[in-house]
Amino acid sequence: MWDPEAFHVRSSFVQPVADPSTAPADAPLVQLNVNASWVPYIIGCLMQMAQPRAWTTTDPTALADLLGRVTDLMNMFGTAMGPMEIQLSATGVLQTSTDGGTTWVDVPGWSTNIPDVVHDLQARVTMDPAYASPPIPEEITGGADWLYSDNGEG
Repeated sequence: MWDPEAFHVRSSFVQPVADPSTAPADAPLVQLNVNASWVPYIIGCLMQMAQPRAWTTTDPTALADLLGRVTDLMNMFGTAMGPMEIQLSATGVLQTSTDGGTTWVDVPGWSTNIPDVVHDLQARVTMDPAYASPPIPEEITGGADWLYSDNGEG
């Protein structure tokens, strides 16, 4: 297997393999759940795919693209997180948990920025210039809808 006397890198593949022709994040996707302590070992195994001799292509441009996708795959494992839960706390702070809800961490900047977000996204009522005062809403159909009258003007 490993020859300390060798002067060139050898792939662990018995023979070169073909390019899968997709990016690691392209659909269809699968989910893999693995203990976090195994991630460095998985990345080490993926390093075998970063060796040019592992692939059948001899085109330098295609090989560079392929090795870039291998690097992307390694990065996906290196930055992977477990399942995340999200909640809005009783005080209105957005929080996340990665341990099944045992501990919660505030999302940075949420309390500071959410008032601006809500203000910018809320519906606007524009007053029709033909009216001197705003329309008066009246509840109809048992609270399912509202009727806006013209306040007796017209």
